Amino acid sequence: MIATHRYLAIIAPSPPIAKEVVRIREALRALIGDFQGLRLMPHVTLFLADVPEDIGDLIASGIAAGVQHSEAFDLHYDGITHFPDERTIYVDPVEKGAIGTLRTAIVDRVMAIGTIKEAVRSTDHPHLTIAAGLRPDQFSSAWVMLKPHVFNAAHRVESVVLLRRALRPGAEYEVLREFPLVK
Repeated sequence: MIATHRYLAIIAPSPPIAKEVVRIREALRALIGDFQGLRLMPHVTLFLADVPEDIGDLIASGIAAGVQHSEAFDLHYDGITHFPDERTIYVDPVEKGAIGTLRTAIVDRVMAIGTIKEAVRSTDHPHLTIAAGLRPDQFSSAWVMLKPHVFNAAHRVESVVLLRRALRPGAEYEVLREFPLVK
């Protein structure tokens, strides 16, 4: 199986939260230059899979099955923090358990598709990335700029969004489908 596309299942924050993350990213870019995730729509990753493009429909079916009994929930964000390696700065979601429950329901269904099991990668540390792939000098400057590391916001999670992009330099994600949660 030769991977040609990345499929990314996400929680998209509300438009005002996404706008604020983009504003912060642009301010950081002016200070520290380019970094990973700069042009990617703000999101909380549930899983990703690098697979041939024709596997996308199977992934969508798995997500659809996984959200059938998954309930909408309120998601709060509290503070800006970073991973220990100081390469990624992110907004910290509070309801990690609810995100984990949703992620597990979806990933279990997608992993049941035997042909792509090895391609599925998920994180058990949900986060809303501000900047990734930072060099030490970029991290130091960014961390100072973001003081006092406050970010408080909330939104209702009512769906999972599936994105896709080709695995080639310069390719951008496109929204393929939105999967509603039980209200």
